[in-house]
Amino acid sequence: MGEQADGDSSRITDLSSLDPENFKFRNEKFLLNRSLHYDNPHDRSISEQRDDIWRVRNGDIARVLEEFPTDRPLPEQCALWMHAVVGKHFFEDANHRTAIALLRKLLADNDLDVDQWPTDRVRTARDESHAVRQDIPPVRLDTLYEKDELYRVWYEFFTDVLPDTYC
Repeated sequence: MGEQADGDSSRITDLSSLDPENFKFRNEKFLLNRSLHYDNPHDRSISEQRDDIWRVRNGDIARVLEEFPTDRPLPEQCALWMHAVVGKHFFEDANHRTAIALLRKLLADNDLDVDQWPTDRVRTARDESHAVRQDIPPVRLDTLYEKDELYRVWYEFFTDVLPDTYC
């Protein structure tokens, strides 16, 4: 799985380790971890929130995987990934955490060695992302990988935190 063809060594080219259920399991894990905050704006039970996670259409999430731009440079790929998952906002909460956790898995599965990202820098990007997301048109399934202001927030983040060899 981790071996890549010449010229692909600094890109995510293999997404076979993920499927739509991975997104749901990861988000559910954030919901069930009592030490982490998970928004509950409608004062619903954990069971109801869990049901909402599992109601997200697998086909919608599959588009994120199927349409992922494997031919782009790594910082673009990472920013586009965040745009797709965070922008589409599949879940009630923890979309940023879910996107980052699954992206780190993809990076590791593609033998792309990245250090931990500074927590304060992640928080700043997340906060900017939340603000920008309110000011842009909703991300739809046919605009998952567009380059807009949300993409720019994450592109700046990844060009800052990824090792220079990948930028």
